[in-house]
Amino acid sequence: MSKVAITGALSYTGRYLTEHLIKNHGVTSIVNFSRRSTPISDTLSAADLSKITTQPLDFTSKTSMSKSLEGVDVFYCTYWIRFESKTDTHHAASLRVKSAFEAAAEAGVKKIVFSSHTNASLDSPFSYIKNKALAEQNLREISLSTGVNYSIVRPCGIFGDTPNESILLNNAAYVLRRTPLFLLASDGNARFQPVHVRDMAELMAELGCGSVGTSGEEVDACGPDKPKAIELFNFINDNAKGVAVVSPTYMPTSVITKLSKPIDWITGDILLDKDDLDLLVTGLTVANDPTDERIKKRRSLFKWIEEVGGELGENYVSSVERYYDVNTGK
Repeated sequence: MSKVAITGALSYTGRYLTEHLIKNHGVTSIVNFSRRSTPISDTLSAADLSKITTQPLDFTSKTSMSKSLEGVDVFYCTYWIRFESKTDTHHAASLRVKSAFEAAAEAGVKKIVFSSHTNASLDSPFSYIKNKALAEQNLREISLSTGVNYSIVRPCGIFGDTPNESILLNNAAYVLRRTPLFLLASDGNARFQPVHVRDMAELMAELGCGSVGTSGEEVDACGPDKPKAIELFNFINDNAKGVAVVSPTYMPTSVITKLSKPIDWITGDILLDKDDLDLLVTGLTVANDPTDERIKKRRSLFKWIEEVGGELGENYVSSVERYYDVNTGK
């Protein structure tokens, strides 16, 4: 395997995927589709970085993207938007990735690997996973009409390798360290089954460069631990030396989101939004196929929290700075 393309090869999941592909799959050239030309962390060596060429992620020019994808064997698409706004939507994101899939097929890419979400469904009332499902459907149709192979990987959340990379868990710990009360939406019994970023990278590599000639694999990317929300945040509280009482409220997600707004005002960030909570409390953040033998072999969420608990939540990590203010070196 010589050449791949990754949306965000220097960002979070993409950076670990880049490292894994270079070390384990003989990849010698990586096209980084991104505005970011500086890694968010320094885990990549100078030799690794020399194999990466950055191209603008311009969804408005399919011709330009297709030209940049010429000679690429596998295209890994991890692109999405976390938050909807007045100027951007999850539906718009689904149309962008559709354009990228079409450009890859036109360029003669052998396989496309797309990062979706557990329990993505066109019937979902939640915009995030409804439009992930639409992107999946578009990929299947493009594969059928052009012959390009594809795989779909479905995480519900990603953690590791370091505390400041795991924004949601780190910032939860930040709040737990500093407030007397940590309120959970609903009854706190919904489960969460995230995957370690290195396991995510290994799975994407396996389904892409490791099996270029196969098509149609659609698998959950989940770890072995699936705690209830109240169990997870109590565990973080204990290991991060938090001071909060973790309590279910039976309140709707919209109320909890509003109660978190003072933190947003202080940090200039968005700690969480209603979509984040909706997906968690409705049980959509667990594997659809719990019998997948690969799940139990992956890294443990609980063990990771124990290992990094002393650092988890020491500082707040802004998702806006991390993913929207690129090339800051943060």
